[in-house]
Amino acid sequence: MIKASHHPFLIWIFNLFTRIIIYLKFNKVFIIGDTDVPKSSVLVINNHFSWWDGFFINYLNNKLWKKTFYVMMLEEELEKRKLLSRGGAFSIRRNHSSTAASFIYAKNILKNNNSNLLLMYPQGKLQAQATRYLHFEPGIKQLSIKTEAPIKMVVTLIDYFGSPRPSAWLYIKDLKFDPDQSVSIEKNFNDFMDECIEDHNENTEL
Repeated sequence: MIKASHHPFLIWIFNLFTRIIIYLKFNKVFIIGDTDVPKSSVLVINNHFSWWDGFFINYLNNKLWKKTFYVMMLEEELEKRKLLSRGGAFSIRRNHSSTAASFIYAKNILKNNNSNLLLMYPQGKLQAQATRYLHFEPGIKQLSIKTEAPIKMVVTLIDYFGSPRPSAWLYIKDLKFDPDQSVSIEKNFNDFMDECIEDHNENTEL
């Protein structure tokens, strides 16, 4: 696996690039929901439908939480963009002998330092924004149980309305996951995504 290796100057460049590119390419960015700063490390799970997704979570982190950013990426994708490992990306290979090592690495990120933020896309692949149910890959439940890290669910929605540039809506909800209950993290996230879409369709104006 490819491990993260934060480089202060490159992180500064990544953060600056995030601010500039979102400012230039988007009309507005709306942040809605549970924006409080966790005292411990935090696991962020997000719908994954575009090139922009990691930038939006980095934007949220820089604006709200100010934690050390990590993101789990497929190894074949990180191999193409190894520089991202200097900004907090590390790799996972699905159905491979190294998969367990990636989850141990993720567990240590969440357990060993309260100032860390770990971003994961549990569906494990890009899927269209219009997809109404996301099926999660195995591993997220055990990671949550072993670390007891708070989970922030983030649903990103993008619309144009009357503007030539799109706007982004970042909906955030804290998940108080109880492994003894029958409702899975997958079901909790999809229920929240349905709520966001319904609210977005009924109440959004520009």
